[in-house]
Amino acid sequence: MEAKDLLKLYKADSIIQTLAEKTKANEESYIQLKGISGSLDAVVVATVYQSNHQNHLIVLHDKEEAAYFHYDLQNLLSGKEILFFPTSYKRPYEFEETENANVLMRAEILNRVNHKASSGEIIVTYPEALTEKVINKKSLLKNTFTAKVGEQIDVEFLSDLLSTYDFDKTDFVYEAGQFAVRGGIVDVFSYAHDLPYRIELFGNEIESIRTFDPNTQLSVEQIKEINLIPNIQTRLILEERQGFLDFLPNNTKVWYKDFQQTTDTINNYFEKASSSFGDILRESGETKVVLEPSDLFETSKSFKKQIKDLVNIEFGSRFAFKQATIFNFESQPQPSFNKNFELSLIHI
Repeated sequence: MEAKDLLKLYKADSIIQTLAEKTKANEESYIQLKGISGSLDAVVVATVYQSNHQNHLIVLHDKEEAAYFHYDLQNLLSGKEILFFPTSYKRPYEFEETENANVLMRAEILNRVNHKASSGEIIVTYPEALTEKVINKKSLLKNTFTAKVGEQIDVEFLSDLLSTYDFDKTDFVYEAGQFAVRGGIVDVFSYAHDLPYRIELFGNEIESIRTFDPNTQLSVEQIKEINLIPNIQTRLILEERQGFLDFLPNNTKVWYKDFQQTTDTINNYFEKASSSFGDILRESGETKVVLEPSDLFETSKSFKKQIKDLVNIEFGSRFAFKQATIFNFESQPQPSFNKNFELSLIHI
């Protein structure tokens, strides 16, 4: 049986249908799914998404569990790109220790959400990633340059713009934040995509845009429009921030493996950020050189405020919502084979 056949069976289930209808219409603010075991949680998320095609944010216990869940969803929904939203800092205020690949993934998701409101996204994450606030939509738009095939653009202007965005001019592009100019060809690695772009000009007209592999220099995909954005974690560090959930559309459904653990982690991270901020103030002679913790990081209070207008779904083994609509799934985990492989056979 293929994954699409499995999802088709679950999609016909009355419990799944009711759950999908209530979440799509935003009829319930708080929902609890009880009796879910094994990988049924991923199947339920995938089936509900197929029924409403709205935005879904799934919060797992930690990064490792989120990665496994992301893998499960990608296999269940092979035709849909599942997004992964990571944390960018190893420690609060350690800007020089940001994970460049993670910054790229976060920026790409913000760009997609900001420019693609028509179809829903599925985003898998974990509590630490939600502790960091993100750049506000107005600032993101202000620092985004859009280029389309057929438009008129001057190479010198584009080069100056990228320099203004703090892109480094190099001979060859191999990581985000770099660009190269060779005659009428401009290679640029935006923070809004996981591959660099090659912009080919005929005179001042954009003749073609394609992504390419920086290792082989071979083309990957022809595209008609791109968004170029700088490193929003460093260049725009003093810009006003907002919670990631405030950045998401109002039709977003938020799934929690453990809501209480999520808010506890957010609070613990904020305490660490406050301690680090105090150290920075002392080292700078009480001069404010960075934004305060409340401007950059979430608290459980600010997080709970953001979720009030969203559909919130608990699906783990511990439940925190006081008043919620409950859906019961009578599922059981796969029993241990104990080398008796006949137990794994399905007899018809």
